[in-house]
Amino acid sequence: MLAVAKVFTTGNSQAGRLPTAFRVDASEVWISKNEVTGEMTLKPQASEDQRKRNLKKSFRLIDENPSAEDFIPEREIKESRSPFSERAEPATAKRRKLEALSRPSSAGLNCVTARA
Repeated sequence: MLAVAKVFTTGNSQAGRLPTAFRVDASEVWISKNEVTGEMTLKPQASEDQRKRNLKKSFRLIDENPSAEDFIPEREIKESRSPFSERAEPATAKRRKLEALSRPSSAGLNCVTARA
């Protein structure tokens, strides 16, 4: 719902007159402002009595509902594997190729080129 509210200044404060449809059952409201868009939000601040009622209601709901152990089913734990098991194979294959290249050839000729 979107409506227009009149804004007025009293001393160093600025206030807005809320339309009937936006009236709140609170003596104070929380106000926040989005710095990017400039949009402001008003939220009714609960009275001390309302906060106590909400807290009692929360505790009652916790007491009436089962604990996590009652409604989270047990799961089967599968055998864990090493996260590096797939990487170990390629490294082993590379090592075998390097070892094969470093062995003397079947002709018995090993050539080493050195530069001075």
